[in-house]
Amino acid sequence: MKKLVFALLIAPYLSFAQTYSGPESVDCDTITGNWYISNTSSKKILRRTPDGTLQNFISGFTNGPYGIEVVGDRIYACDGNKVKGFLLSDGTPQTTITTNATFLNGITHDANGWLYATDFSGKKVYKINPANNTWNVFVPQTTSTPNGILYDGSQNRLVCVTWGASAKILGISLVDSTVSILKTTSLSNIDGIARDGVGRWYVASWGANAIHRIESDFTGTPQQVYSGLSNPADIYYNLKNDTLAIPNAGNNTVVFVNFGPVSHTNDLQESAEVTSYPNPATNELWLEFPPDWNVQLAKCRMFDANGKSIEPEMLDRNGRSARIALNNLMPGLYHAIFSCDGQSAHSTFIKQ
Repeated sequence: MKKLVFALLIAPYLSFAQTYSGPESVDCDTITGNWYISNTSSKKILRRTPDGTLQNFISGFTNGPYGIEVVGDRIYACDGNKVKGFLLSDGTPQTTITTNATFLNGITHDANGWLYATDFSGKKVYKINPANNTWNVFVPQTTSTPNGILYDGSQNRLVCVTWGASAKILGISLVDSTVSILKTTSLSNIDGIARDGVGRWYVASWGANAIHRIESDFTGTPQQVYSGLSNPADIYYNLKNDTLAIPNAGNNTVVFVNFGPVSHTNDLQESAEVTSYPNPATNELWLEFPPDWNVQLAKCRMFDANGKSIEPEMLDRNGRSARIALNNLMPGLYHAIFSCDGQSAHSTFIKQ
């Protein structure tokens, strides 16, 4: 396993050094390769470019920033009871949504662009529409203290980790906002959650000062995969290069751990090609598979440009062809991974 640590980086063309100071949340724009880190002590969002340069990006937060989320051409940040939106290109402020929350902490978004933020102190989850600055209390009581949260398109739910002893992992239905317990762990004070390309979950525990990996269906015992951390917070898994970013609030570092490649199971071979072309008129993706594939058994996983997992709706399969519905996808760039009979293939397309 290749492990790299980046801390206290210096931007050579700035007049002063940029350092991590209370790093809380990490996200990535996988198109540019830029990483974004919420720096709670300095009340800034920092940007780390692909060459390792660390820059001031957005300043002026009052009670944060805590959780941050890249959505298309914008980045959103939790700041007390507010969610603030900025242009990803230059940090220009775009919107401020003020809720009645006590302390917004973790944040995620679904395939339709809705934001969901956890209220750590109020034990609630807020649903926010950044298009018109409206919000509602989506979950009025989580019982356990909610922290990191992640959209799980395959199950049409949110997955939320919690604070405290024997920390629980919660599932929140996007259909009716009901809360279920997906797993009760032996870990304490879980801050962040992320997911890799085969659906396995990664959680950051302050109690263990480590990262644990959990199977996609939440069965089995969490396996420790990285240790020696210091209050690991809101993590992010970059599916493009299988790198997990871990902000350490306790010692002001951010660790980048490469687990790749794990985009598909080890027995799959990159030996097939799938021709795909979206049809804007019907909002469908047409697929033509290799002759030796059993289309009835073909599976597909899809990711947006920011590496967020989306469960596609496979329509009819006929001969070497199949169709995938694109109705629920926002316009933008998408990456699909197909697998069948020990082979895999990749396709990239643009939803208009």
